[in-house]
Amino acid sequence: MLAIVPFAAAIIVGGFWLDNSEIDPDHYRRIGVWFTGGLVCFLLLNVVMILTWPTGALSEDIGWALFAAIVGGFGGLMMGIFEARAISRAVEAERQRLQREAVEQRNERLDEFAAVVAHDLRNPLNVASGRLELARMDRDSEHLETAAGAMDRMETLIDRTLTLARSGHVISDTEAVDLTELVDSCWEAVPTADATLENEATVVIDADPDRLRHLFENLFRNSVEHGSTGSQSQSGATVERVDADLTIRVGELTEGFYVADNGSGIPPAKRDAVLDEGYTTTDGEGGLGLAIVQRIVEAHGWEIDVTESDGGGTRFEVTGATISGSPDEDGYTRPETPVQS
Repeated sequence: MLAIVPFAAAIIVGGFWLDNSEIDPDHYRRIGVWFTGGLVCFLLLNVVMILTWPTGALSEDIGWALFAAIVGGFGGLMMGIFEARAISRAVEAERQRLQREAVEQRNERLDEFAAVVAHDLRNPLNVASGRLELARMDRDSEHLETAAGAMDRMETLIDRTLTLARSGHVISDTEAVDLTELVDSCWEAVPTADATLENEATVVIDADPDRLRHLFENLFRNSVEHGSTGSQSQSGATVERVDADLTIRVGELTEGFYVADNGSGIPPAKRDAVLDEGYTTTDGEGGLGLAIVQRIVEAHGWEIDVTESDGGGTRFEVTGATISGSPDEDGYTRPETPVQS
């Protein structure tokens, strides 16, 4: 009889565990069938053994039968739980597969739509730009210069719309990316005028290098654009004039990195809104830059938070990233495998 106690306790604990587990209640009936089947089958087997080799005492035969029923019920319960968990995992895997396929199909349709729209917009835009250049060759005026600037902004909006459409794709393959090299490369690719970069990021993270590049370029561009005091033309190119004291700092976090500046900052009530599509405080930019950043962060499975920097400006914190590499003798983190910057 004492041997029954652990099996009976296991059945009771298993019942409470099942009630609090993630197993779908629809599987409870099947688990019950396994429990009942195990109990009955093992009991019948032992009843045959009792009839074949009787103990000679009724109490011992009853104890034997009770032990067989409890052990059989325990075995059936375990088998039922294992099967239910296997079914639940298979269903979840299938659900994720269907979800990935749906996302991929949506991404393909979105890509096709964005490409068609961009193509249809660029054709008349190119014609208008060509005519405008011819007109400016004959005579130049402030009105024609304003029109040229508007067309440049339209081209930028088309490019950013395409980037926005593609940046939200779910990322399945990542690479080890050295932030030190990537950040410096992104800084060189963005018009930053008199702004200063302080690159303190020394980690290697697992990411899509192309989209991570878009992320940093858009964050740098956002800081510079909101630190602008005007523009001037040099050799036919428009160059932003920013506060000479504007500093953009990139550093590392426990599970990610941050980009901070000492600009005018963002009021607390608007910090969540700046990541929404269409939110903008600058004329003609369309509010897509930070929306692209948000899409890229979500595609990686990361999180982004907008706070105030130590210098009173804006600080974007990206967390949830996987850090790879190992510290070297100087305390810096360097990749253990070749990286793509």
